[in-house]
Amino acid sequence: MHDELIKALGGSAEVAKATGQLQSTVSMWRTRGVSWRFRPTIAELARKAKVQLPEGFLDPAADIEQAA
Repeated sequence: MHDELIKALGGSAEVAKATGQLQSTVSMWRTRGVSWRFRPTIAELARKAKVQLPEGFLDPAADIEQAA
């Protein structure tokens, strides 16, 4: 789900270090999606790295629509 975003931010190890999470947790985000709790942090990392966020990344309604 957010595999490309995490790759663009340097991979699971880099994102784990930046968020204080385990690398295994970030690896799960690649397919299950970034936890809502960490999306603002990831958005800030992406802004600093000039990486575009996926459409609807910060919009909870977008996740509901994708699941339907």
